[in-house]
Amino acid sequence: METIAHAFIDAFNRRDAEGLVALAHPDIEWRPSRLAGVGEVYHGHDGLRRWLEDLRVSRVQHQARVREVRAFDESRFAVISEVLVEGEPVTPSAMVARLSDAGTIIDARAYLSDEQLLEHLGLVPG
Repeated sequence: METIAHAFIDAFNRRDAEGLVALAHPDIEWRPSRLAGVGEVYHGHDGLRRWLEDLRVSRVQHQARVREVRAFDESRFAVISEVLVEGEPVTPSAMVARLSDAGTIIDARAYLSDEQLLEHLGLVPG
């Protein structure tokens, strides 16, 4: 999980659609945060490609930095991170994801929130 989490964030930071697709199940459901999307769910490999194109069009120029990867069980994990603008942290963030039997990401949701709030809401185990 550590490897796939870092690879996903690295591909995002490079805006590398094919890098993201290589990590994702063909039926992935991706729910980016409002900062990195338009509040929509992106489905499948074409959805990931469309999401990155939507980012290019919006001119959002942020990146993410992984602070911790936390496994919940054999298929679910969270990436605790922070959003960077011009290299400076501006907000905490997290991605909660689930792996398919093949070891690719099949479901993922990003949040602009700190770890404590996600724990309080029951989105990540404490």
